[in-house]
Amino acid sequence: MRVLLVNAFHYLRGGVERTYLDESRWLAAAGHEVAHLAIRDPRNLPSPTAANFAPAADFGEGAPALRQLAQLPRTIWSGPAARCAEAVVREFRPEVAHVHAPSRYLTPSILRPLEKAGVPIVMTLHDFKPWCTNRILFAHGAPCERCRGGRHWRSLATGCVQDSRLKSAVGMVEAYAHDLMDAYRAVRLWIAPSRFVLEKAGEFGVDRARLRLLSHGVERGTAAAPGPGAAPEGRYVLFAGRLSVEKGVRLLPALAMRIAPVPLVVVGEGPLRAWLDAQVASLPNLHLPGYRADAELAALRANAAAVVVPSLFYEHFCYTAAEALLDARPVVAARIGAIPELVEHEWTGLLVPPGDAHALAEAVARALEDPRAARWAETGRERLLQAGAPALHVEGLTAIYREALAAR
Repeated sequence: MRVLLVNAFHYLRGGVERTYLDESRWLAAAGHEVAHLAIRDPRNLPSPTAANFAPAADFGEGAPALRQLAQLPRTIWSGPAARCAEAVVREFRPEVAHVHAPSRYLTPSILRPLEKAGVPIVMTLHDFKPWCTNRILFAHGAPCERCRGGRHWRSLATGCVQDSRLKSAVGMVEAYAHDLMDAYRAVRLWIAPSRFVLEKAGEFGVDRARLRLLSHGVERGTAAAPGPGAAPEGRYVLFAGRLSVEKGVRLLPALAMRIAPVPLVVVGEGPLRAWLDAQVASLPNLHLPGYRADAELAALRANAAAVVVPSLFYEHFCYTAAEALLDARPVVAARIGAIPELVEHEWTGLLVPPGDAHALAEAVARALEDPRAARWAETGRERLLQAGAPALHVEGLTAIYREALAAR
């Protein structure tokens, strides 16, 4: 089968790209012909269709609002990206297209050439972009569904896009334009990586007959010795992820204080890094090694006494929890979004109310001392070895592709 995978970025950047790149590799290993559509970037991995990637853009948190405003036409509907999609379709002639997260970098404009050529499209719901202006149903420290029902003006009133009124205005215009265009009409089947996402998409109006549940595949990465200063001696608790409000990062100093002298190792970068740096002077057991490559992170995770996932927003799947369970590490996580589908309380880990620093600290202390924690972790590992097996995931993925083809 000739499969075109579409995503804004073609290098490992976060959970979305992990899924996209894993599926690319697994599909190719299973004998399928795989090509890609993304934006141009010097960090991109090799691709047979790289020459037709779309021009780069900048909508990151560090991008000035006025620059984003100047890019507004491309934010709503990118003509250059659509022309690149036409070229890929013409040269590769895909039998099916699997869209991940086109975001503002490609926009839904890339769907029209696929639709015109009769290429069936499936799309994985990595976020709630079709219905939520800031994608993650989260604003000012808490889950948010103010825009439900197409009331996108509330994103401007809330200022929820990167905490900027101007960027929220850009997002509002984009959202209304996509609604008017019926931008996602060509998607035949939607893939939900968890039951939570499947149910939430149904609440937002997706025809449930077009929703398919397929959990992400997960495999253990190759571990390499962490660089100097990354890991303290003895046992430690690990947090790994983006250093942002929605990931529950503001709870970490209180956690470090409660579990002292056991070190809390915080791996990652993000907008709260400087704030965390300021806490280190009063918390000697708070270690901030910054970003670490996958191989180093795998080693840090494999040696952690426990892994903490204090998310405040609706996780769609949660690779952090899944990978920790695959390594048979005790996991303490927030009971929110799809996390309880991986971490079952006192069965594969411990769950706490999101945002409750006291409950989080109590649960981490328990995971460090309770002799049953090892059994919970092993149960989680056995479950992930089965449910997250790459071969099983590819089997489910190709079944969805065939269904989309049959519906033509």
